[in-house]
Amino acid sequence: MKAAVLRKVGEPLTIEDIEIMPPKENEVLIKTVASGICHSDYSVAHGVLRSPMPVVLGHEGAGIIEALGPGVTGLKVGDHVVCSLSPSCGKCVMCLEGREYICQEMSKVSSYACMLDGTTRLRKGAEELRQLCAIASFAEKMVIPAGSAIKVRDDAPLETVCLIGCGVTTGTGAAVNTADIHPGDGVAVIGCGGVGLSILQGARIKGANPLIAVDPVKEKRDLAMSLGATHTIDPFNENLEQRIKEITGKGVHFAFEALGTMRTISDAYAILRPTGEAIIVGMPNLKEVFELPVAQLFAEKEFRGSVYGSSRPKRDLPMFVDWYMKGELKLDEMITKRIRLEDVNQAFEEMGRGEGARSVIMFD
Repeated sequence: MKAAVLRKVGEPLTIEDIEIMPPKENEVLIKTVASGICHSDYSVAHGVLRSPMPVVLGHEGAGIIEALGPGVTGLKVGDHVVCSLSPSCGKCVMCLEGREYICQEMSKVSSYACMLDGTTRLRKGAEELRQLCAIASFAEKMVIPAGSAIKVRDDAPLETVCLIGCGVTTGTGAAVNTADIHPGDGVAVIGCGGVGLSILQGARIKGANPLIAVDPVKEKRDLAMSLGATHTIDPFNENLEQRIKEITGKGVHFAFEALGTMRTISDAYAILRPTGEAIIVGMPNLKEVFELPVAQLFAEKEFRGSVYGSSRPKRDLPMFVDWYMKGELKLDEMITKRIRLEDVNQAFEEMGRGEGARSVIMFD
């Protein structure tokens, strides 16, 4: 099968013919229909997030099950599935507490780009290829943990709902699970790429007002308005804190950061009203240290992270698909381009320039 392989940080991905092994116990083989291109893929390709090499990137995939490994229950050949970022092992303390979004196996599959047993199902001759997040959706087929394969309704277009595998769940989940937004709460979203626009839509569904989109790119601000923002701010040409106070009076109840830079993390905390909450969704360089202004704690301002939208994948991913099918969650509008696998490097270049919201690789 064809796959996009990253062999060295900073170099283009190469499109190669590779082999895929059959699924082992509690694994499934999937024919890939589509894969979104997430900023985390870009971050691995440019060394911001680390991964063993060579590695097949991609983790925002959707497809149709072709084979089941031994011990798989609740799934069958022909099921339409969206790939979950969490392997939902069902055995660790976090899964048993209903916190699958922080399944203890996630650190293994993300750090070592392997399956739950520490190996990989991808080869090129005698060479072993790693698979990002135990998924590797930049390939015509995937073998993934059964816990990562979330069955969705057959009438949902996989070439669109693939976005729910990562960006949409990370963002929408942050707004509907991590935060406790009430109708009329003021919300600001800093960064209006795929994740930020998903946060914005989750906040809209929860009744946030005002709902403020912060991004320097006019195209993204315009898209945010079409998806439910009540106001937009260009932080490069406007004073962010001043404009927030003009709109809200005191600041926002919730500020979501979706870029992963220390500057924007600081901005998210700065624009809160007393008792407000800054929720960090973007992934910064994990070596960074944030200095929290202690005086602000006595205004009861809160500061927290959100991992994979605090989601329970088997509950939330099908629910988000239903929201899309009802027109409540708008996904087609977030897709800037549908591309071939061979165009993945061009999509990365556009992402690096801040262009568009999401590109989707089509395999059919």
